[in-house]
Amino acid sequence: EMHAQPRGLALLFLCLSQGWPGHRAQSSGSHCTIIVGKCRSHPYIVGSMDDSEEAYNTLHVDQEDNCLARARFYWDLCSNKPTDDSIVVRFNPTGRNASYPDPGEVQLAKEQNETYIASYARRDYLPLAEEILQTAGLSPTNSRFILPASVPLSEADDLRPASRGKCWTRVLMCHLVPHFSGTGDDVDDAYENGGVGENETACLGRARFFWELCGADGFQQAETTYLPTGARSVFPSDEEASD
Repeated sequence: EMHAQPRGLALLFLCLSQGWPGHRAQSSGSHCTIIVGKCRSHPYIVGSMDDSEEAYNTLHVDQEDNCLARARFYWDLCSNKPTDDSIVVRFNPTGRNASYPDPGEVQLAKEQNETYIASYARRDYLPLAEEILQTAGLSPTNSRFILPASVPLSEADDLRPASRGKCWTRVLMCHLVPHFSGTGDDVDDAYENGGVGENETACLGRARFFWELCGADGFQQAETTYLPTGARSVFPSDEEASD
């Protein structure tokens, strides 16, 4: 679906001028095969496909150099991130491949990202915090990943393992467990035993849990977002907080 927005229109004109859309099914006569593992801007462009008819007619991708140059075009079109796998183009008559970005650069980005995640994955627990956690039924060994301020919530799941990163709660200042302050992923217990990664209702109920855990501060709210659907809840409600 194309929305009438300046960026969307600009992308449409770019696509039309660069030989997209209109991919063709693979056949014995295919010269230029595009292999896409992930396309953030256009999730339906995934798999192995022949380049578009427009690309054959206007960009002459039946010629090797023109075909192999398409890897960069599809990468830009998909708005992929440095940690996403490269887009591969194969010129079938010769079997020559081209990848963008270079797979070595992607691997390096993934390793740097893992190091970055590990540096935030653990916080030391204060004695008071341990007591509070135990009172709430949580083991002191539970960690809560706090989202770096520079990363928007829409990209938060990229920083977490596949089994995590679904249920995020923001508490501006967690008085009783200070290292829980900020926007953070839910704790391991909640994912393993509370279903917050699969159940929207279970996740949204965590706003109250964290508000009470952090000291039931009447001057602030806890805000929970279930990232797969974007559903959001706050506790106390706006009406209660204003009383």
